[in-house]
Amino acid sequence: MIIKRIILLLLLPLIAVYSQNGSVKGRVINYHAEPVIGANVIVKGTTYGAAADEKGNFEINEIPYGNYSLEISSVGYEKKAVDITVSMSTKPLKIFLREAAIETEQIIVSAGKYEQKQEDLTVSTDVIQPDYITRQNFQTFDEMLRTIPGVQMNLEQVSIRGSSGYSKGVGARVLVALNGIPLYAGDNGDVVWEIIPISDVERVEVIKGPSSSLYGSSAIGGVINIITKSAVKNPVTYVRSYIGFYDNPSYNVWKWNKASRTFYGVGVTHSSSVGKLGYTLSFKRFDDMSYRENDYSKRYLGYVKLDYQFTTENHLTFFADYLNMDRGNFLYWKDSRDALIPDSADNGNTVKSDRIFTGLIYHHQFSDKLNADFKTSYYRTNFDGYGLEVTSSTADLVRGEALTNYKFSDSFRLTSGAEVSYSTVQSNIFSNTDFIGSGIYAQVEYKGIKDLIATAGIRGDYIKIDTIDGKFAVTPRAGLNYKLNENFIMRASIGTGFRAPTPAEIFTTTSLTGGLSIKGNPDLTAETNVSAEVGFNYSDKKFLDWDAALFYTKYKNYIEPNIVSDGIKFINVPNADVYGIENDITLQLIDGLLTSKLGYMYLWARDPDKHKALKYRPRHSVTTNFLLRLDPVELGLNFRFQSKFEEIDDLTTTLVVDGDKHVPIYVTDAMIGYNFFIGNVPAKVHLNAKNILNYNYVEFIGNLAPIRNFSLSAEIYF
Repeated sequence: MIIKRIILLLLLPLIAVYSQNGSVKGRVINYHAEPVIGANVIVKGTTYGAAADEKGNFEINEIPYGNYSLEISSVGYEKKAVDITVSMSTKPLKIFLREAAIETEQIIVSAGKYEQKQEDLTVSTDVIQPDYITRQNFQTFDEMLRTIPGVQMNLEQVSIRGSSGYSKGVGARVLVALNGIPLYAGDNGDVVWEIIPISDVERVEVIKGPSSSLYGSSAIGGVINIITKSAVKNPVTYVRSYIGFYDNPSYNVWKWNKASRTFYGVGVTHSSSVGKLGYTLSFKRFDDMSYRENDYSKRYLGYVKLDYQFTTENHLTFFADYLNMDRGNFLYWKDSRDALIPDSADNGNTVKSDRIFTGLIYHHQFSDKLNADFKTSYYRTNFDGYGLEVTSSTADLVRGEALTNYKFSDSFRLTSGAEVSYSTVQSNIFSNTDFIGSGIYAQVEYKGIKDLIATAGIRGDYIKIDTIDGKFAVTPRAGLNYKLNENFIMRASIGTGFRAPTPAEIFTTTSLTGGLSIKGNPDLTAETNVSAEVGFNYSDKKFLDWDAALFYTKYKNYIEPNIVSDGIKFINVPNADVYGIENDITLQLIDGLLTSKLGYMYLWARDPDKHKALKYRPRHSVTTNFLLRLDPVELGLNFRFQSKFEEIDDLTTTLVVDGDKHVPIYVTDAMIGYNFFIGNVPAKVHLNAKNILNYNYVEFIGNLAPIRNFSLSAEIYF
C-alpha cells in the first residue's frame, strides 16, 4: 500500500498536466478580408464548437490538451479542415474560407424582386461571384459576360439566348441594373460597361428570358443585375492594380506601330462604418493604348455608397458613379490587309464623355409580413464626338419606383409596384426629344401544394416619346417549379415582353463612312415577344450541378437597322423566331481541388417570312472554365467557341471593305495565381494570358477582336 501511495504522489503532477484544459480562438474571414458571420467551428469527434460573431471572431473553451482537427463551414463557402494542438501556448487562428463553386442555398433577388433561393425559381438563372471577375483580370464588365453560358456580346451589345444581333449600340434588349435600378442611357438606351464598379461587386445575377412583367421595356431578353457590397463594420481597404501589353499581330503587314501597346489600371476602395452609417469609397483609373490605331481610351471612375441603418430592419442606401472617358473612335478597318487601321475618313475621330449615375433606395419593414422599397435614380450622360462633323448629346433620365412585398401566409406572397421615368435629350444627331414611361405590376407566388411553387404576374406600361403617339403594353407571365426530390427540380415558364424604341432609333440623323447616312423613322413602333421555357436542375449538392433548358421566343415588330433606298433606317421586322437548348454543368473533381464549368447553347434563330437566319446569331456556342486550386497556387483555363454567323449585315458590300470576312470564334485564355499573406494581410497576384493562340476573329464586321495579350494583376486587403 505504501508503495502505491508513493507512486500516486509521483504521478500527480503529470496527471494534473495532462488533465488541463485549454481554448481555441481565432477569426474566420473570406479572401476579401471580410468576416464570415455565423461560420460554424467544430472540433471534430467532440461536442465542442462555436459560431463566429459579427467580426468573424470565435472562441471554444474547456478543451482538454491534445491534437484535434477543426471543421469550419458556412453557407456559400467551401468547408475547411484545420489541424491544431491545444496547449498552454495555442495561438489565435486566422482562417480563410473560399466561396463555394456549387452553392445550394444561393439567394436571388432579381427574378421576383425579393429574396428567393435559386432552386425555387421558375426561370433559368446564373450567378457570378466577384472572385471570378478579379481572377481573370477582366478590365470591363462586358469582357466577363463573354464567358457566361447563354450570353453573347457583339462589341458592346449584350444578348441573352439570341435576343439581339447588333443594333449599332442602341436599344438594349437585356436590362442591366445596378442594385436593381436600370442602368440604361436616356438617349440611345445603351449600357456603358465601364461605369460599373467591378471592385465593389458582391455578385451578378443573370435572369435568362423575358422579364418585362416585372421590369418593363428593356427586359424583353432578360436581366443582368449587379449587386454591390454592403459596408463592413470594421475598416477594410482594397487596392488592386494591373499592367499588361498586346503581343505582335499575326501578320507583319498588320503591324502599324513599333511601340509596345500597353494597358494598365489601378483602383482603391475603402469601406467602413461610423455608428449607424456604413460607407464605401472607390476610385479607379484604367488606360488602354489598344492594339489598333485610334482606339485608345483613358478612363476615370469614382464610386460612393452610403448605408444608414435607422434600425436593423429599416435602412437607406445611396450610391453614385461618375465616369470620365476620352477615347479614340475606331468604327471599321481600312480593309483586311490593314485590319488594325481605321478607314481614312475616321482616323483621328475621338469621343469625350461624362456620365453620372445616382440611386437612392429606402427599405422599410412595416411588419413581419409587409415590407417596401422606394427607389429613385438620376442618370446624366454627355458625349461629344469629334471628326468630319461634331456630334453631341446630353440626356437626363429620372426614375422612381415603389415596390411592396406582402406575405399573406407561408404559402402566399404578393409582390407589386409602380414606376415612372422621364428623360430629356439635347442632341444634334438624336434630335431634341423627351420621353416618359410609366408602369404598374403585380406578381403572386403560391406554395400551398407540397413541393410545388407557382408564380403568375402581369404588368401594364405606357410609353410616349416626344411627338410620337403614346403606346400601351400589357405583359403577363406564369411559371412552375416542382421539386421531384432533394436533388432534382423541374421548372416551366411562359411570359411576354415588349421594348419601346429609343430616341436614337427613331430620330438619329447623321452621316457615315462611304457616303451613307442614318435616317430617322418616326413610324417605328414597339416590339413584343412571347417566350416559353422548360428546364430542370440536378444537383448532388457536392460534386455535380446540371442545369438544362429548352426555350422558344416569338418576336413581333422586331427592331433592327436595315439598308433602304435613302440610307440606313431602323425598321420593324414583322416576325422573328428563336428556338434553343442550353446545357450548363458544374463539376467538383479531385476532392474539390478541380472545378469545371461547361456550357453549351444551340440556337435556331430565323426570320420566317424571308426564310433566313437572324443576323449575328451563332448556331452553336460553347464556354468552358477549369480552375485547379493547389493552395496557395491557382491554375485556370478558359475556352469559348461560337460558330460562324449564318447572316451578317448588308453593310458589308456598301460600307466596309472586306466586311464579309468573318469566321467561327475560338478563344483560349490561361491564368496562374498565387495567394499569400503579408503578415496577416491577404494578397493575391495573377498572371493572365488572353487569346493565347492569337486567333483572329470579328464580333462585328470590319472590327478585329483583341489579339493575344498578357497582364499581371495584384490585389491586397488591409
